[in-house]
Amino acid sequence: MLADRLPPLNGLRAFRAAARHLSFRAAAEALNVTQSAVAQQVRGLEQALGAPLFERHARGLALTPAGETLLPSVEQAFRLIADAAERIVQQAEVLTVSATPSFVSRWLVPRLDGFTRRHPGIDVRLSASNDLVDFRRDGVDIAIRYGTGIDAGLAAQLLFPADPVAVCAPALCRADGGLDPADLGTRVPLLHDSHFLWGEWYRAAGRDEGEARRGVRFSHTLHAIEAALLGQGIALVPRPLVERELRAGQLAAPSLGITLPPARGFHIVAPPELWDSRKVAAMRLWLLSEAG
Repeated sequence: MLADRLPPLNGLRAFRAAARHLSFRAAAEALNVTQSAVAQQVRGLEQALGAPLFERHARGLALTPAGETLLPSVEQAFRLIADAAERIVQQAEVLTVSATPSFVSRWLVPRLDGFTRRHPGIDVRLSASNDLVDFRRDGVDIAIRYGTGIDAGLAAQLLFPADPVAVCAPALCRADGGLDPADLGTRVPLLHDSHFLWGEWYRAAGRDEGEARRGVRFSHTLHAIEAALLGQGIALVPRPLVERELRAGQLAAPSLGITLPPARGFHIVAPPELWDSRKVAAMRLWLLSEAG
């Protein structure tokens, strides 16, 4: 037999079952086939190998020397296949989620134990990044992204609207809780994140957009929020990320007379071929239930 050719796989399966039970009848019951099918498959294997594998006796079967030589290797091969299949199944239940660091920290992580309790068989891997992911290259299954539009090649669903709100420490506001827009960028420094929403706000207010470039710029919204909490200035950030601090009075949202168009939101996105897979669908439905 050529080294790159295998004996009949059905014959090996029938041989393994018959060798375990030393009975074609019992092997047939274990494989849920007929006894004659088992016997035929074993005969085919014996013909392929050119050697008998069993001695047939009235009271059952006995392995020949060739059968005793073959059995350990067959058992090992089937065990290796089963182990590899199990690893693939387990790997399929690892769910990699990509989201911005601010969304992960301020919205997702505080709720995530609800998902793990509901789906204990799915292991979640969180990838926090502002970068747009390449789902296939980066091994990401599902992502949550903030903005006004989504790549046409992806399946997408709005998780919730997230209009930006200007927030600062209450100490920076007037006694009545307001804030003079003229103080922006002077008495009250601007805090920027990677979305640079202050530029849009200045355009909407009819002010020089060049003035909006002043202040401190952070690579993550999370850090702009932290700076606002510390009284370092005013940040323009998605409202759902600061609801907790607004309710607690740790941040104030003074009216500035200008609001940006309500077109932004957090979106669930995934490749179309993964959208309805068990693990992605489980995360999608859970996210939507948490978003209310």
